Amino acid sequence: MKYLKFIILFIAFVGIAIYLSKSGTKKSIEQNEFLNNGIVIEGVVTNIKRSDNHSFGILTLDIVHSNVDEFSYKLKEGIYPYQIRGKQAEIYLPIFIERNVGDSVKLISDKQIIYYKGGKSKDEGEVYIITNPIDINFVKEHTIFK
Repeated sequence: MKYLKFIILFIAFVGIAIYLSKSGTKKSIEQNEFLNNGIVIEGVVTNIKRSDNHSFGILTLDIVHSNVDEFSYKLKEGIYPYQIRGKQAEIYLPIFIERNVGDSVKLISDKQIIYYKGGKSKDEGEVYIITNPIDINFVKEHTIFK
């Protein structure tokens, strides 16, 4: 009887954690549905801007190949992880120390993936709708597309 309260509280805590995890995952999946738009970007990194928020930043690219000339749409909640205008693009995502100016990048929006090839690394990452207000403000303040 003495431990019954703790057991009930523990079960309630686990139930709440599972509910919050599932509802957050569902919202993330719904938001990333916007990325199924056929965008493919290939380019060379010309500039890197890093924020102080978990390595989030902006990769500026000179486009080598893109299947669209312009992409700059707004969402109700969050922002797309890329913008394209003419022969330049920006990609918004966590940027790790291995990234350098001159690296080659290929983003495939439908697969929500980005491939890197550079002097220090050859790997891949994921792209997703940016919803963190700190990251959104960083993009607004540091984008070349004002």
